[in-house]
Amino acid sequence: MKIKGLTPILLIVLVVLFVTGHADFLKGPLTDFMHWSETAIGGINAVGWSIIILTLVVRLILLPMMIHQQRNATIQQEKMRLLQPQLKKVQEAQKSAQSQEEQMLASQAMMTIYRENNVSLLGGMNFATLIIQWPIFMGLYAAIKNSNEIAHATFFGINLASHAPILAIATAIAYGIQAYLSLIGIPAEQKKQMQMMMYVMPIMMLFMTWVTNAGIALYFFAGALVMILQTLIIIVWRPRLKAQVNATFEVKDVVDDALAGKIQAKPSGRFAEAMQAAQEQQQQQNGSRKDITTTTQEHNSSKGGRNAGKQNRK
Repeated sequence: MKIKGLTPILLIVLVVLFVTGHADFLKGPLTDFMHWSETAIGGINAVGWSIIILTLVVRLILLPMMIHQQRNATIQQEKMRLLQPQLKKVQEAQKSAQSQEEQMLASQAMMTIYRENNVSLLGGMNFATLIIQWPIFMGLYAAIKNSNEIAHATFFGINLASHAPILAIATAIAYGIQAYLSLIGIPAEQKKQMQMMMYVMPIMMLFMTWVTNAGIALYFFAGALVMILQTLIIIVWRPRLKAQVNATFEVKDVVDDALAGKIQAKPSGRFAEAMQAAQEQQQQQNGSRKDITTTTQEHNSSKGGRNAGKQNRK
C-alpha cells in the first residue's frame, strides 16, 4: 500500500503547515474528543484513556501501510542476504584499494550490484507514516497545554500536562524491546549494521518524551506497544517471506564485471544519482589536484635545469 511520490508531497504539506503556523490544526477536534471522552468513559483517568484510544485508532488506520512497509523492508533484507557473497568481494576490494580511483570503482560496483538485482539502497523504508503523525503530535500537545480542564487531567496519578519521567523511561524501554525484536531472523551480516538502532531509537524516544508533556509520552508509549505487535507479526511472517524470496529472486552475479569496470553504474533514483554525482565530483577534484601537482613538478624540474645550466656557465 504505497503511493508513488506520497512522502515528498506529505513532507511539503507538513513544512507549509509549520511555516504558516497551522501545524496544530487538529487541536480543536482533539480537544473536543478528549472532552467527550470525559463524559463517555468517565472517571479521573478518562482523558488518559482517550489518548490511548486515539493512538489505537491512528495506528489502526496506518496499520496496512506500516505492515506493508515492514514487509518490504524484510524482503529487501532477505535479498541482501543472498547478495552477501558479492558484497563481500566488493568490501575486500575496498580494503585492498591502492588508489582513489580503485576505491571509487569498488563503491560504484556495490551500486551496480544493487541496481542490477533491483535492491533498494533504503531497504524499503518509508517515512510517510511518521510524517502523517506529526500534526497529531502537535495538535495533541496544544490541546493538553491550552485547555484548562485537560491541563489538570491525570492518568493513574500522572499529570498529563506535566513532565513524566516514568512514562519517558517506559517509552524508551518499549522502543528498546521493539528494536530488539526487529533484529530477530535478520542475517548476521546485516544485524551487525543494524544493532546501532537498538541504542539510537530508545535514546531518541527517551529524550523526546522527557522534554514534552505526559500526554505526548502516553501517546508514544501506546504507539510503541502497537509497534511491538507489528514486529511480532513480521517475525511470524518472515519464514514465509524468506521462502518467497528464495523461490522468486534471481541473483545476478555481476560483481567481477563491475569491479573490472565493464558495467557502468547507472543511477536509479535521486539518492543513487546524488551518490554518483558526489563520486564524479570527487574524481574531478582528484584529477585537478594531480594535474596541478604534475605541472608544478615539471615547472620546478625545468627551473632546476635552467639554474643548473647557469651555474655550469659560471
